[in-house]
Amino acid sequence: MKNNILLPIEIITREIDYKLILAAMCSDGDSVYVGQHDYLYLASKFMTGGIYVGKNQFSIYPDGSWRDRHSKLKENGFNVIHLDEEGVFWGDDENHRQRLSRRIDVDQIENNDYICTWGRFQKNHYQNETIADSDNIVITGNPRFNLLTSQYRGIYDERVNELKDKYNDFILIPTAFGLFNNILGHDDSFSKRRLFSNKYNVEEYVRQVSEWNYSGKTFCEYIKMISSLSVEFTDLNIIVRPHPAENIDVYQSAFSSFKNIIVIYSGEVQPWIIASKILIQDGCTTALEAYISNTPVINFQPFYNTKSNTFLTSLVSEKTDKIEGVFDLVRNLMKGPCERKVINKKGVDLLINLKEGVDSFEAIMTVIQKNIHLRQGKGDDKINNILFYFFRVRYWIMSSVKNIIRVAFKEKREQYKAFNKSFPGFDKEDIKRKIEKIEKITNKRVNIKFVNKNLMVLTREK
Repeated sequence: MKNNILLPIEIITREIDYKLILAAMCSDGDSVYVGQHDYLYLASKFMTGGIYVGKNQFSIYPDGSWRDRHSKLKENGFNVIHLDEEGVFWGDDENHRQRLSRRIDVDQIENNDYICTWGRFQKNHYQNETIADSDNIVITGNPRFNLLTSQYRGIYDERVNELKDKYNDFILIPTAFGLFNNILGHDDSFSKRRLFSNKYNVEEYVRQVSEWNYSGKTFCEYIKMISSLSVEFTDLNIIVRPHPAENIDVYQSAFSSFKNIIVIYSGEVQPWIIASKILIQDGCTTALEAYISNTPVINFQPFYNTKSNTFLTSLVSEKTDKIEGVFDLVRNLMKGPCERKVINKKGVDLLINLKEGVDSFEAIMTVIQKNIHLRQGKGDDKINNILFYFFRVRYWIMSSVKNIIRVAFKEKREQYKAFNKSFPGFDKEDIKRKIEKIEKITNKRVNIKFVNKNLMVLTREK
C-alpha cells in the first residue's frame, strides 16, 4: 500500500534535519512530502488519504480565532499525528497546563487522532483535556534532540569543523526575546493572535504585559552582559544568534564596536552548539540540546519569578543572576570538562529525551507505522496531479504579483521578511549533501524530487 506522509516545516533551521531523517525511515513505496507548512496544507487539498505529522493543523488568525485545518485534513482522509516543536514551559505546573491548552485547539482533537508528547506531564494533561483515545496519546519526545546524540550527530561533522576553524574558541549565545524584540513590532506582541483569544480578557492582557516586561528587562541585561563578556574575555569569540522571530538590527547596532562579538543567524543551530565551548541562554530549548551534546550551559537569569522561570533549562544549566557570576562560570568551565548534571524524575516527565537511551525517531516511526496499519485495506493514497499542477502555476503567478505589490506596503514587506527568515526555501545542494549523510546513518537509499522552493517529495529505494 502506498501512503502519502506529510511532514510540515515552520522554521527550516529547526526542523529540516530530523524530518529528512524521518522521511528516509519511512517504508518503501511511500511518498513523503516535506514542505513549508502553509504550502503543504494547500497541497493536501489535492490528496485523498494520508498521514499528517506535525503541529501546524492548528494556527491562530490575527483576531485570535483558530484557523482550523484539522477538520479539512480529516475530510480528505488523513490520519493526524500531532507533534509539537515547542515544549519548554515557563512557570509552575498550572502555568504549564495553561500553555499546553493554548498550544492547540483541543476541542478539535478526535478520538482516532494521535498526540505525541515530550513527556509524561504533557501526556497526562492531554488525556484529561481531549477526547482522543488514551492509548493514542504517546510519549515520544522530539527527534530534534536526538540529532545531538552520537548516533546522529555525525551529519554535522563537516560543518562543526568549519565553525571551529573559522571562529576558534567561542561562546554561543542564542537569544529568545521574540516577544519584546519582535521582528513584526510591538503591535504583534500584543495582538490577539499572541493572546490566543478573539475576546477581550483583562487577565490575558495582564499576563501578556507581564511576559513582555520580563522579556524586555532580560533582553536589556543580555545586551549589557554580552558587552561586558566581550571586554572580560578578549581571547574568546562570542557568537550571538538571534531567534528568527527577533529583529536582528538592534544586536548589530549594539555590538558593532566589539571586534569579538559576531551577530549571525546562519543554518541549523546544532553544529553551532557542538562546536561551541559554552552556551549561555535564558529559557531557550538550545540549553536542552547543549546538555544532550555535552556542551556546558550557563543559565543567566537576571530576573526571577515563578511564572517566568523555565524549569527544564535551569535543570541542565549552571545558573547565575549576576554578570560577574557569568564571568566566574566561564572561567571555571573553560578549565576543562565539568560534571554532568543529574536529571531528576520531574525533568524526564517534561522531556523524555533527557533520559539516556531514548530514541525519539524510533518512537515516532512506531506511531506512523501504527497509522499505516490502521489504513490497510483502504487502497493507495492518491494525489490529483493535474489539479495540483494548475495550483502550482496559479500559486507562482500570485506570489510573483504579491512580490511586486508589497513593495508599496511597509507592513506587508515586514511580514514577508519575517516569513522568509523562518522559511527562505529549500537549498537544493545543501539538501542533497544532507541526504548523502543521512543515507549512511540510516543505511537506506532515498530519492528526492524538488517540486519548488516550498516543497519536495522523498521516496525510498528498496
